[in-house]
Amino acid sequence: MRLPCGAECLVKGETRNPALIFLHGVGSDASSWEFQLEEFSTRYLTVAWNAPGYGGSVPSEIFTFPSLLDVLQASLEELEIESAHFVGHSFGGMLLQELVQKTPERVKSMVLYATSPAFGKTDANWQKDYLQNRLEPLQNGKTLVELAPDIIRSMTGVDPDPIGMELAMKSVEGVSTEAYIQALKCIMGFDRRDNLPKLNQPVLVLAAEKDPNAKPMMMERMASKIPEARFACIPKVGHLAHLENQESFHQVLNEFFMSIEK
Repeated sequence: MRLPCGAECLVKGETRNPALIFLHGVGSDASSWEFQLEEFSTRYLTVAWNAPGYGGSVPSEIFTFPSLLDVLQASLEELEIESAHFVGHSFGGMLLQELVQKTPERVKSMVLYATSPAFGKTDANWQKDYLQNRLEPLQNGKTLVELAPDIIRSMTGVDPDPIGMELAMKSVEGVSTEAYIQALKCIMGFDRRDNLPKLNQPVLVLAAEKDPNAKPMMMERMASKIPEARFACIPKVGHLAHLENQESFHQVLNEFFMSIEK
C-alpha cells in the first residue's frame, strides 16, 4: 500500500496483533522480506517498509537519516502503530539504531541483523574509496540489475536457497539507481556506538557465519556493548541469511520473540 506520506509498505496480518516492522538493506527493497511476512503474519501485523526511492515509495531529493526517520515516523502514524518490534537488515539496522536513539518508546524490541553500530573505518579516505568502488561501475554505464548477480554472489554463503536468490534478484529490480547511490552516501559517517549501552529494549544481535560485510566477530563485540543483548550466528550463510536459509533465520527469530513474550 502507498501511504499519504509517500512511503510504500507491504502489509500482511491482523491489525489487532502486535506490529513487526522489517527494514531493508541498501541493495534490496521491501519485497526481499516476502518469506518473513508469510512466516510471522499469523502472530503479528507484519510490515515491510520501503525507503524513499525503493519499491513504490516516492523518491526524495534529501536522503539522510533524519529525513528517513521523518518518513518512517509518518508511516507508523498513518498505519496507527504506536510501537512495534523491529528487524533491521544492514542499512535498515542502522536506520533502526537511529530510530531507537530518537524515539525509544516506539521500539518494543529490535533485531539488529547483519549490521553495524558504525560504518566501516573512521578514516575518511577509506570511506571515500569504499563509495567510489561501488559508484564507478554505475558511472561507467552499468545498471544495478546488471551488477546484481555478482554483488549477490559475493555476499552469500554455502549453498543458498535458489528460490531465495531469485527473490534477492527480484528485490534489486525495485531499487532505483538514484536511491541506491543516495543510501550509500547516507551511511558515510554513521556512528551510533555511543548509544549501545543506553538500549534497554530486548535486543537480538544476529550475525551470519559467512557474511563478508558484517562479520560475526564484530557483531558479537557490538552485542557485548548492549545491556542483556542476545547474540546469535547462523552457520553457513552470508549477508542475505533471510533469503539464503529461511528456516534457520525464522527459527532464531521465533526463539527470540517467544522468549520476550513470556
